Amino acid sequence: MNSDLDNDLLRAFVTITRTGSFSRAAKLLHRTQAALSLQVKRLEDDLGVKLLERSPRAVAMTEAGEMLLPYATKILSLGEDARRALQPSGQVETIRIGMLEDIAIGALSRVLERFTSHHPHVQLEIVIDDSQALSRMLRETRLDMVIADRQQVDALPAFSWNERLVWVAAHGFRMPSGQDAPVIAFGKGCFWQAPALAQLDASGISWRVVLSSANLGAICSAVEAGMGISFMLEYSVNRSALRILGAEDGLCQDGSVQIGVFLREGGGRSEQWMALYAAICAEVATGRGAELPVVA
Repeated sequence: MNSDLDNDLLRAFVTITRTGSFSRAAKLLHRTQAALSLQVKRLEDDLGVKLLERSPRAVAMTEAGEMLLPYATKILSLGEDARRALQPSGQVETIRIGMLEDIAIGALSRVLERFTSHHPHVQLEIVIDDSQALSRMLRETRLDMVIADRQQVDALPAFSWNERLVWVAAHGFRMPSGQDAPVIAFGKGCFWQAPALAQLDASGISWRVVLSSANLGAICSAVEAGMGISFMLEYSVNRSALRILGAEDGLCQDGSVQIGVFLREGGGRSEQWMALYAAICAEVATGRGAELPVVA
């Protein structure tokens, strides 16, 4: 009689497929790459099939791996559901997170939604503000975690990565010939605006401000309507509505911003807290070449 599938082996397999890397998966699971490789081999030996194809640049699932993935995900999910069902009711942990609006409108919101659905005994309180305000709230211990511009937070980040600062326009928008480019600006107080405008100057593009707002939603709506061009983190770009300007538009995009994840000093770290931190780091590191931190 065949034995049941080992959840630890399935978790190793699922984590590798989600991160696309043995090294990243090893850090998230607090194991060495050699140990993770051994776990995958044990799972393959148990099932009698090859699950992953490993190359120097990427990890890809075989046909058998693609077939196993939804089953493995469901098995692990059912285990989590059972654990949650047996937890004492009323024990709710609140985690307070502050982040830039530019980060909040990206895919991270879906990560937080998935996290709360899998951790019903965790309550997230999210504050959206500028980096300096978030830095102050972190220093006053009013926030447990902050995701903001590294240069504007008075603390050392636990994890950081470089994010491109790009100019965007509606898909149907074309840069005007012989006229100033219409710019939708963020107004006063935006630390990224001067270097972004310097990119236009360096590219020999004359420009004029046609709309100024402190509201990112209003700016995105104006750009999507074709009123002009604006800048934002590449992470925040809604590709279905906006396109990133480039050489074909006469613009050289070479700006970047360093974003950090900052943690409140002192206090213990619960298992749920560490799981949330790991999920956030895995999301923002994907496709950016950033090394995941070891969550301890």
